[in-house]
Amino acid sequence: MSTDVQVLHDYVVETIGSSPEAWPGGWPNEVEAALIDAVFSVRARYGSRERLTGVFGAVMRWRDSRGGRADNVRVLASADENDLRNLTNSGKISGRHKATVVIQAAQALVAAGIVHADDVSRRLPEARSAYLSVKGCGPVTWAYFRMLLGIDDVKADTWPMRFVRDRLPHVRTTDDASRLVADVASRMNVSATQLDHAIWSYRRTQPAAGD
Repeated sequence: MSTDVQVLHDYVVETIGSSPEAWPGGWPNEVEAALIDAVFSVRARYGSRERLTGVFGAVMRWRDSRGGRADNVRVLASADENDLRNLTNSGKISGRHKATVVIQAAQALVAAGIVHADDVSRRLPEARSAYLSVKGCGPVTWAYFRMLLGIDDVKADTWPMRFVRDRLPHVRTTDDASRLVADVASRMNVSATQLDHAIWSYRRTQPAAGD
């Protein structure tokens, strides 16, 4: 085991414990819900599951409009931008409405032959290429999109990245941070998604001093 993995493992045990809490979220078998969640989560509050606010509320309003399970990305690809924005929210990413980004990502996925959730897991290279071809869709939200669909991964965004750099300040890239978290998860016999969520939950409650 590398020194970095050992250091990060010890920090996880010290701050979170040896049994991270379970990953509570995700939209397995619902590619539309996962796509909206992944894009709308950027620089946004996830919101309350009880009051249906924030990103969670946006996803649930879309699912309600679909009558429940939402697993045909063609529906999102053909959605009207104004209608989707009114149903979700008017948040922006890369200077564009998130609703626009979601629709274009859906169109790119359809063009690549990715329609349902199981298409993503069966054709990851094609799905990745299609997703990343859209302005506003980057590697971090691609990882989160997969996680939401139940594919084990790490979303090394702000809080997990800060957690890693608390003890390993030389780690600069999200790819390196993701690999370290995944290696620690493997050592702890938990999923990378589970550990990522536990790190995110812990680090976002800690003081920002020293970041």
